[in-house]
Amino acid sequence: MIAKGKAIAHGGNAIDYALREGKLDKIVGRNMIESDAPADIFREFEMVNQHNYRCKNKYMRYEIGISPQDIDKLKPEDMIKIARMFASKMGLQNHQWIACTHKDTGKPHIHLIANRIGVDSKVFDTTFVSNRSAKIAEEISREMGLTIAKDVQKQKEHQKAHTDPARQQTKEKLQRIAYYELFKNTCLEGFLYGLKKEGVDIEPAKNKQGKTYGIRFTYEGQTFKASEIGREFGFRSLAGNFSSSLEENHSQQVQHVHNQDTSNQQSSLGVTSGIVSLLADLFTPNGHNPEEDNTLKHKKKKTKKRYYGRQQ
Repeated sequence: MIAKGKAIAHGGNAIDYALREGKLDKIVGRNMIESDAPADIFREFEMVNQHNYRCKNKYMRYEIGISPQDIDKLKPEDMIKIARMFASKMGLQNHQWIACTHKDTGKPHIHLIANRIGVDSKVFDTTFVSNRSAKIAEEISREMGLTIAKDVQKQKEHQKAHTDPARQQTKEKLQRIAYYELFKNTCLEGFLYGLKKEGVDIEPAKNKQGKTYGIRFTYEGQTFKASEIGREFGFRSLAGNFSSSLEENHSQQVQHVHNQDTSNQQSSLGVTSGIVSLLADLFTPNGHNPEEDNTLKHKKKKTKKRYYGRQQ
């Protein structure tokens, strides 16, 4: 079960929607409400609302969704119980509310419309109201032995991660290669060159403006974000780990990479050239001069001269 809540201004529309013919299944709960017609219910709400004219959003709308796995478990009286428990745990004892179930979507759910202004003229606190609604739905689910939305989400994430065994195997192989090269090399060029030799293609990920925001690894036909392979391979992590060594002796390291494989000098030149291009993106991720930012930051804003009195 899952729930969400929100403060709204259009209480009449919310009540009309909840009790609309064709959607309405049955009314499963009410508090300090005598009428059944939407217009009459709204007038009852308004009679209490007039005691607080400063509040803008005078109504609360809650939606409580029931998991498909629990449809066969629940009886009509259970829906009444859920509505009452939810209203009680939300602290709506001094507030008018009406709850009903809908039948139009094929997925059972409860709509609960409440008056934000209590009979004591106090305004219901809506701080983190959606989070509180979700937490209360989880509590009710545990008490009634129903499916918990958070557990379902975790299960989906677990299944998603293991839906493709071949991709998972490729990822594990790439992780072993990447970590080996990371601990083996002391410079970024060497690390990237080692990955290339193992058949790992490296390319910067760029946005529509052409600015680099990350790195992708492609291995055995599968493409992964660098951070997906490990936190150490994230864009900023690599730049931070190797930046000092690169700044001190960049030219010497590039020459060293050129000489690593003399038997394949022609192909290594092409690989190294691509690595150097990638390095430029790594250490200037936004593609601009930082000094320009400082200049703009300290640039004085021109202000219009103000004139007082009558102007001719």
